[in-house]
Amino acid sequence: MRIFFYKSILVFVLFILAIHFSFGVIKKQVKNEYINLISKEKVEYIKDKIREELRIGIEKEILINAEDAELLNNYIIKLKTELEKNKNK
Repeated sequence: MRIFFYKSILVFVLFILAIHFSFGVIKKQVKNEYINLISKEKVEYIKDKIREELRIGIEKEILINAEDAELLNNYIIKLKTELEKNKNK
């Protein structure tokens, strides 16, 4: 009975250590990805990419098709009406 108790404690401790180390590794990976995401180089890269896409968009003759323009127009109208309702309250 004593051997079973010692083995159970050993398995429990090893299980806790395995969980602790696995979460530690996951936490470290997430932290590194977050740091890489907000690094100055990455921010500058994203800004340059947005500028490039804006230049490409400006050069196009037609930015959006008629169906998308109608959807955006309807959405803007709906937003205006809701803002006016909230303003009057």
